[in-house]
Amino acid sequence: MILEQIKLLMPEIIIATGICTMVLSSSIKIISSKLISQIIAAVTLMAATASAIFLLPSESQYLFDYQVIIDPLTSGLRISSYVIVLIVIFGTDVNEKINQNELFLIELFATLGISIICSAANLLIIYLGLEILALSLYTLVASNKHSIESTEAGMKFFILGAIASAVFLYGISLIYGTYGTLNIHEINSIDSTNTLETQIALGFLLCGIAFKFGAIPFHTWVPDAYQGASTSAALFLSTAPKIAAFALLYRILIDGFMAISETWTIMIQVLGILSLILGNLIAISQTNMKRLLGYSAIGHVGFIFLGISTGTKNGLESSLFYVLIYVLMMITAFMSLEVLSSKKHKVELISDLKGLNNSHPWFALIMLFVMFSMIGIPPFAGFFAKWSILTSLIDANMIYTAIIAIVMSVVAAFYYLRVVWYIYFEKTELSISQIGSSSLQQITVSCVGLFLLFLGLMPKPLLDFCTKIISSKLLID
Repeated sequence: MILEQIKLLMPEIIIATGICTMVLSSSIKIISSKLISQIIAAVTLMAATASAIFLLPSESQYLFDYQVIIDPLTSGLRISSYVIVLIVIFGTDVNEKINQNELFLIELFATLGISIICSAANLLIIYLGLEILALSLYTLVASNKHSIESTEAGMKFFILGAIASAVFLYGISLIYGTYGTLNIHEINSIDSTNTLETQIALGFLLCGIAFKFGAIPFHTWVPDAYQGASTSAALFLSTAPKIAAFALLYRILIDGFMAISETWTIMIQVLGILSLILGNLIAISQTNMKRLLGYSAIGHVGFIFLGISTGTKNGLESSLFYVLIYVLMMITAFMSLEVLSSKKHKVELISDLKGLNNSHPWFALIMLFVMFSMIGIPPFAGFFAKWSILTSLIDANMIYTAIIAIVMSVVAAFYYLRVVWYIYFEKTELSISQIGSSSLQQITVSCVGLFLLFLGLMPKPLLDFCTKIISSKLLID
């Protein structure tokens, strides 16, 4: 019986084995090259993905006395996160001035934390996975030892993150004091009442989760971390952790507190509206490309939260679909910046993209794809992501919220189109002349960019995937 339970945790075991292998290999100078570290990380994630697919369950299974849950959602989010991190690893510049051996190791640690969060059925285990992920991200942001901005951003992220973790832990303690258990399965089985104690506890938990998402007013670390971190680190920071954040919301709110959804739906809706409005408005004034992507990310989080705030199966499916599309868009955006940067010319400002269409028309087209997708212009994937959220809001009779989302999408179009304007219509004598990235990076970003177009033309497979892994038994129809 124990062996059967351990077998279901094989993806986590494989990742832990890969981490140990990289730690041991780093002490052997012969195999401590960046390329070898990249290969070990890639093989580890491929093996973890294969095992997650092979062990895909048809129904929910609780392990170790209801402490761990393996269900379609667990497997789906596992596979998604592994594939995303694998793409990030393929798209990482091994020639960048940071210790790539450490970078790939940290990314595997973070992936392990994400995997633990996805399969946790106990608030304390969720907290364990959250801290593994958080500590990895702090290190990742500060990994560029040659940059004062990176160190400053890492320290700021660490301090604010520690406060957020403390708030989240305090929420867990209040839950234990109210229900006498930290097991999500047991909390759900208790006849919950919408008491003041429960509302306060959920408020603390949501504050911690909102920080991980970068939702307003817990967003201050996002633009600094995106700008200060190396592009490789920002590439990871802006993608895979969002899947973990969605898993956090689902496990706590849906699996644990669906019976009192009227409490947390309002909280989530307020956070979503604030993030949508302020994130997009502040993004308008940004001139640094990574800061712009940081504030736009806050706006995208607003869309995700609004879908969840409906409390319906359709809303959750739409939010998960949006998360996956958002992650692919951010991968394409940050990886494009890294591909276009060289030792002599770092692409940091929007103005650095002037004349890109003349010097590198293919990558100008890829940037056009990702900007149009972020705006939500058909036939790109971003259009169907926003459309699905808007549809779920209308179905839930949240008409005014849907109108706010539409208006903010129009506002967002302004600064995204400004990037397109610089790429295609601004002329400069100092345009990007040399690309310092590897062929693997260029192929990876090209494939992901084209995939955004493909998903826009054929969104149904991904939508069906989201529908399949979102359970309906605990949701409001």
